[in-house]
Amino acid sequence: MIDNPVRGRFNSWLLGALDDYMHARYGEAKTRLLKGAPPVVLEIGPGSGANLRYYAPGTRVIAIEPNARMHERLRRRAEQFGVALDIHPVGAEHIDVATHSVDLACATLVLCSVANPAAVVAEMRRVLRPGGRFVLIEHVVAPSGSLIASLQRAISSPWRWVFEGCNLCNNTTAILEEAGFHRVEIEPLVVRTVLLPIRYQIIASCTC
Repeated sequence: MIDNPVRGRFNSWLLGALDDYMHARYGEAKTRLLKGAPPVVLEIGPGSGANLRYYAPGTRVIAIEPNARMHERLRRRAEQFGVALDIHPVGAEHIDVATHSVDLACATLVLCSVANPAAVVAEMRRVLRPGGRFVLIEHVVAPSGSLIASLQRAISSPWRWVFEGCNLCNNTTAILEEAGFHRVEIEPLVVRTVLLPIRYQIIASCTC
């Protein structure tokens, strides 16, 4: 998706405005996924820094964040939580991180917005050491034949335009299960939210 200054600023503002809500909604799951995180973590699409509060002070976060309008807010949050930030302003399909060099990678509500989620997952496998984990929370396509699946299809194009590439119809579960990880653990969720198109979600942990 071509960068748009209006949408970029809007989504940067929106993520900041929703920070407390996201913490209340996902804090328990994120704490569980990121508990005992290693000193260096790779994060795909950290946005305005919603996950930084869950890392121990002194953690180095390799932040793959192509939206430059997020960077200022992200740096402020890193300073607030004592996290060392290494921003890479690139897409996640091809990242300049060495093979087998990371023990933990994470992405929360991000794979929906990348151009090629399967390529991003393959990159996570490449950079993770044997035994390393890729953890994520993501909204996914609703069950076939459901009203929400019909809604997702109906509004897919305008939703994708407003939210800079966010695809409501990704089958992320299948992408993870077919990526070649040693172990894939997936917990399905039906989230109580007024945002009906993203009600179906997963929490996943994929081990190399």
